[in-house]
Amino acid sequence: MMLRKQRFSVCVIGGGFTGGVAAIACLQRIEEPFRLTIVEPRGSLGRGVAYGGHHPLHLLNVRTRDLSAYPDKPGDFLHWAFRHLDQGENDPALLEGLGHTFLPRQLFGEYVRQRLMETVDGRPDAQFNVLTGTALSCRREGAAFVVRTDNAEAIRADVVILATAYGLPAEHGDGALSPFGNVSPNRFAQAQSLILIGSGLTMVDVLRTARREGFAGDAIVMSRRGQLPREHAAKGVVPKEMAIPATKSLARLTTSVRIACEAAEAYGTPWQAVINGLRASVPGIWRQLSVAEQARFIRHARPFWDAHRHRLPSEVHRQLQSELDEGRLRLMRARVLDVDASETGFTVSFKPRGVASVERLNVDLAFDCRGYKPELRSPLIGSLIDENLARRDPHDLGLTVEPDGRVLGLLGKPTPGLYALGPLGQGTLWEITAVPEIVRQADLAASQIAGQLPLVDLAMPA
Repeated sequence: MMLRKQRFSVCVIGGGFTGGVAAIACLQRIEEPFRLTIVEPRGSLGRGVAYGGHHPLHLLNVRTRDLSAYPDKPGDFLHWAFRHLDQGENDPALLEGLGHTFLPRQLFGEYVRQRLMETVDGRPDAQFNVLTGTALSCRREGAAFVVRTDNAEAIRADVVILATAYGLPAEHGDGALSPFGNVSPNRFAQAQSLILIGSGLTMVDVLRTARREGFAGDAIVMSRRGQLPREHAAKGVVPKEMAIPATKSLARLTTSVRIACEAAEAYGTPWQAVINGLRASVPGIWRQLSVAEQARFIRHARPFWDAHRHRLPSEVHRQLQSELDEGRLRLMRARVLDVDASETGFTVSFKPRGVASVERLNVDLAFDCRGYKPELRSPLIGSLIDENLARRDPHDLGLTVEPDGRVLGLLGKPTPGLYALGPLGQGTLWEITAVPEIVRQADLAASQIAGQLPLVDLAMPA
């Protein structure tokens, strides 16, 4: 039997959704007493950027029945919400109805936080601690890691899990407003013109917020490809698997998906079922493509995939279509070059698609809705790369990882004890930004960590 001088320790950097489910998985999978520390700058657990807002109009884009913090309990959020919202005495019809709804994101954030704290309470032998701060570096010292934070505290850990997910808004070097920054209702109400840069789900959130806060003017969506999020099927559909052609050609793959969607529609099955059925296969398909084919997908096909993959609830989609039909919202295919902010408003410089000259528009409000991405220029990620503990993926979307989250170092081998979960692995796995995939990956990582623990003396000191 091997003796351990100190209690085995895990440090999770990031306390949002990804960090929350990573902590839950570790508490469930690691059976021996251990120390678990979460480093989170906001101080609030389980929410993060995705589920940390307090705006009731920001709805989940996934049905209630399809969300859970556990890989083996697919309906857990539904049953939690059913009790939380006091939806009757176990009425099956009400339960089924709630399962098809799209609830506020803040409610899902509260669910994750509550499930995390329940799991912590169920492990009195685990030493749990939350450090409010930002991790600035992570370096090897002997067989362990030392994580240093902005409040001068240092954490020594045997395992570090990077769960920073979408750290910051994607920076484009302009002066547009952050999509979820603090804009007063009075400023919205007084504005007569608004430009939304980017056409995805974030754009829809900002537009709905602006309308709710009193903006009654005209809005323009600027996007290079002009692809708006599609609509969810009217009712939840069963994922429909399709035969994946044995090819490394992006053109053949995209053609096959299009034909499968058209065939499904012809036989009365919504195309959404085909897209849903592809999800489990996407990481394998992605890894089989060459780097050049992956880059081709990101340049040319990604906007179309995202529009069909990340969809809107029917109610929200109808509201968006109504804005377009009534002329209150206009979609412009254009590449935004710069945004200058002044005391009186914003000047947006752009090139409309097919036009060589630069045009400019002066508006009262301009929001950059091109989405969030992992912050690879942060001191934390920089320290890992500098010490060859991690490396960027070929597309600069995140870090190079294994499917279970193990981070690959400079030589292409996993760095023992270092994991990166969720969106940090999108460039390597692609389909790793949604709830079910992150939950499964967190469980794989925790199982890997637990399986590599040596035998320990159960009487070891804390």
